Formats: sequence, structure tokens, C-alpha cells
Amino acid sequence: MKDKSDYTRYKLQKSAQSITEARLLLENGIHDTAVSRLYYAAFYAINALLAENGFNPKTHSGTKTIFNKEFIFTGKIESRFSDFYSFLMAKRFETDYDDFVFIDAGKVHPLLC
Repeated sequence: MKDKSDYTRYKLQKSAQSITEARLLLENGIHDTAVSRLYYAAFYAINALLAENGFNPKTHSGTKTIFNKEFIFTGKIESRFSDFYSFLMAKRFETDYDDFVFIDAGKVHPLLC
């Protein structure tokens, strides 16, 4: 990694790209994968925030733990953002790993707004 700001920029670009991908997937009726891309958009954005503040989690659960400890529990960020991230994380896990899970467009579209 060149420096912290390069890494942060990179993660934010990945986040924006994931949102674009989610929109394209949703437009083409691929709802399950759209949810996964939305999760990754949030994951990359949170990792950018953590990196800017000197944290470098190695796992998805580590990202969630540090985010909650350093930003949610301290009141720096509203708890609704943790709830939203947890929801996306659970849905991504569900659509990627559980059988017979189907998400309709009506449940994905509001997540993009």
C-alpha cells in the first residue's frame, strides 16, 4: 500500500463500482447477486473509514467488530448504519450460501436509495 489516502481512495472506488454493479444486476433481474454487491459496497466504504482511522481488519467480522466498537458504540456514527450493514451482511450470507433463497426486486431496490 502506497499510503493511507491511496488505500482509502481505492476502497471508495471499489464501493462506488459495487453500487453500479448492483444497479445493473437489479435492472437485469439478478436480485440475489445485487444484494451481494450492495453488501460489498458497504464493506469497502467501511474499510475506507477504518483505514483512515488507523485500522486494518483482516476479516469481514473484524470489519464489523471494529466499525461497531470505534464508531457506533462511541456515537460517532448513528446505530442505524450498523443495523443496515448487519442486514446487508446477513442477506449476502443468505443469498450466497443458503439454498432456495430468492430475493425479489421490491426488497433490493429500496436498499439502493
